Amino acid sequence: GRAAGGPRRSVSYGLLPRPCRALVLLNPLSGPGLALKDFQAVVQPMLAEADIAPTVFVTERPQHAHEKVRDEDLAQWDALVVMSGDGLLHEVVNGLMERRDWETAVKKPLCILPGGSGNALAASINHYQELLTNCAFILCKGLHTQMDLVSLSTASGKRLFSFLSFGWGFISDVDIASEKYRKLGNARFTVGTIQHLARLRVYQGRLSYLPVDAAPGAERDEPPAPVPNGHPKFFCGVSSEEKARYWDYYQVYLSERSLGIQILPLWAVWHI
Repeated sequence: GRAAGGPRRSVSYGLLPRPCRALVLLNPLSGPGLALKDFQAVVQPMLAEADIAPTVFVTERPQHAHEKVRDEDLAQWDALVVMSGDGLLHEVVNGLMERRDWETAVKKPLCILPGGSGNALAASINHYQELLTNCAFILCKGLHTQMDLVSLSTASGKRLFSFLSFGWGFISDVDIASEKYRKLGNARFTVGTIQHLARLRVYQGRLSYLPVDAAPGAERDEPPAPVPNGHPKFFCGVSSEEKARYWDYYQVYLSERSLGIQILPLWAVWHI
């Protein structure tokens, strides 16, 4: 990505070494509960052909992967592979960012292999129908590049990092409440949406944004300090005109997706 009005950042690519050692973090309960079976049947034979030796770490509880990558010596692996949905990758990213050596840790190549309910990131960067097979194939090729992170500081002082999006209100309620329908796979979101539409509530909130040229530490190499609580003077409220413009951008985005225009690079292995 690049800052608004700033120069385009050069993109560099790298290749995983051969032989390659990969730590595979796998949630056996993600999505319909087929992640382990699919890994053994589809992914593992491909990795063997590509000279990639996996160390499989099966999570047993929430935040298990978070703790693993936060505390483990990652030098013994050349890449981290997440076989699950977007939630486990979120744990891994935030675990890496909590390390004292985070600047080195986030340079470790990451790969997402879809095994969850939504698999939004995998689907966003790989438009083929056989999603798992194609993501595994890209891992076997070993090409990786950089990807941006988003930092969010809440009013309570908690800081989170995201690689996809942040949700609030209706979308978040649907996502959290539909956890009990995991066995339905992606259909869980449809069921959750219908339930919440039947008892629709109103969400009160204020949307503000921080201009990139006013962000503290915007040109620094390390993550900028969290924005203090409240609304500093360099925050700007979003006007009605801006909201309309953002909506127009979103509609253009949807039309491009419906026409099949590829607007994201087709790499499933990357550096953060």
